[in-house]
Amino acid sequence: MTLTNGKRCFIFLSADYGNIGDIAISYAQKQYLENVLSSYHVVSIPISQTRFVLSSIKKQVKADDIVTIIGGGNMGGIYADIEELRQLVIKSFPSNRIVCFPQTLDWDNSTKSKRALKTIVKTYSKHPDIYVFARESITQTKLIELFNRYNNVNIGLVPDIVMSATAASLGATDILEPSGILRCLRDDKEVALTTTQYAIVDKALADTGYKIEKTDTHAGGSQLNEIHCAKLLADKLSQFRAAKLVVTDRLHGMILCLLSGTPCLVLPNSNHKIRQTQLDWLRDHPRLTFLELDKVDSIDESITKLLSVPKGNLKDSPVDITVYNDLKKVLINI
Repeated sequence: MTLTNGKRCFIFLSADYGNIGDIAISYAQKQYLENVLSSYHVVSIPISQTRFVLSSIKKQVKADDIVTIIGGGNMGGIYADIEELRQLVIKSFPSNRIVCFPQTLDWDNSTKSKRALKTIVKTYSKHPDIYVFARESITQTKLIELFNRYNNVNIGLVPDIVMSATAASLGATDILEPSGILRCLRDDKEVALTTTQYAIVDKALADTGYKIEKTDTHAGGSQLNEIHCAKLLADKLSQFRAAKLVVTDRLHGMILCLLSGTPCLVLPNSNHKIRQTQLDWLRDHPRLTFLELDKVDSIDESITKLLSVPKGNLKDSPVDITVYNDLKKVLINI
């Protein structure tokens, strides 16, 4: 690929697949960088194209170009293919500042996980100018522990980058009168709800008398074009906007719902990312209730309360933009 002249800021591993949360990260990260680095040309590299374009970019890259890597929840061993690509990017640009946007790290006590963490430390610590941002404090604590011997690996903490955006900036529209409840619950390896708890949730929702619609933040597909990705994101935000309430155990189900101004009842997933994101950044949000699994029996009370909460608008972010100042400083103080 042929790059434009002038200073460039790259976004590597940008989502071109049907995970709408990851698409939201990709678009929000680009918007944030364009706002903060107005004199740079921001170049998104779709994850499916990484291996095809790396060689060309390496030949054209300049010392003042910035390399950023997509934020999200794919750092560690669960999504090993994405972590492998992240490390490939880090190795490919030893003379450029690397900024890993806010991530959740996954780990456990298994041999596989320990091996993955060891490889992460080995690869990241060899780069002379790298910044790794956690998006919640549990990941931050673990990263500080992993890299405590390496002063060149700088660990920071800021929220998931989607919370720097607004629903309006991501394409949401406000054309439908709110009606019904959206059930946005996962059925993959990160699920925490038991079959019995699913049944309790479904009965409580049915008892409201509202129409219940099942949805998800994963649409499927790969190597999707930019127009299609933008439409998936805008349509999901608009769908959340048109509901009276969203019940979800997906991190970006929660975040996109809050962007849309719709009250949100949040349940845990199998790891710490939703719970800790809520505790670190959204503890006092007026349209959010986080319900631990041992409290699911009382879910009807939370549903009733949230159905009476007024909606927000499409132009508000869930957090104050100043919480990203540490990230901003890293990007502008080259």
